[in-house]
Amino acid sequence: MKKTLSALLLTASLFGASTHTAKVLETMSSGGYTYMKVQENQKKYWIAMTQRDAKVGQSVSFSEQGWMRNFHSKTLNRTFKSILFAGNASAKPAAKTETSQKVPKSQMHSTYQQKGTLSIAELFANREKYMNKIVTVKGKVTKTSDGIMKLNWVHIEDGSSFKGMNDLVFTTTQTSPKIGEIVYAKGKLIKDKDFGYGYFYPVIIQESSFKK
Repeated sequence: MKKTLSALLLTASLFGASTHTAKVLETMSSGGYTYMKVQENQKKYWIAMTQRDAKVGQSVSFSEQGWMRNFHSKTLNRTFKSILFAGNASAKPAAKTETSQKVPKSQMHSTYQQKGTLSIAELFANREKYMNKIVTVKGKVTKTSDGIMKLNWVHIEDGSSFKGMNDLVFTTTQTSPKIGEIVYAKGKLIKDKDFGYGYFYPVIIQESSFKK
């Protein structure tokens, strides 16, 4: 608790405002997040937000969601001494812009998709459209974690991918399906869900149920 309070107080000590504009110095994406080292005036620091296109030299505006000390990213296998989790981001292009490329349809299509189901890539790409709606995905269970915050957490992949995001988490009070099983997973889509302590999900499915 003391560490958490110290992390939150770091916000007030470094900045007085909750909205920032900074220049991107470094950028990398992994596990559904984009990590950027930015410079704001004379200050340089790291921020993390839901995965997006970002280029060195861009100016990015964002709001604070919370600071964390000694945050370890498992997907990057890297520990950040301090990092700001940010939201409501918008970016201005660098001096030279590149034409954005559409994600190939082959990545948007699910290996298991059937009538009445959606691909994981589709849900990540159009999460605003499906927000708070009941959706169904058919895919393979790749990981389960039971009894966390009184919920079971089920990771599903279906062969589709949107900007590197291909793993969708379903939370449930039901018994988790077994790893390797192909299931129909149904639940309510929530976007930009922040559980605190670095557990931030651009898309997560809650109140989920599963059947073979």
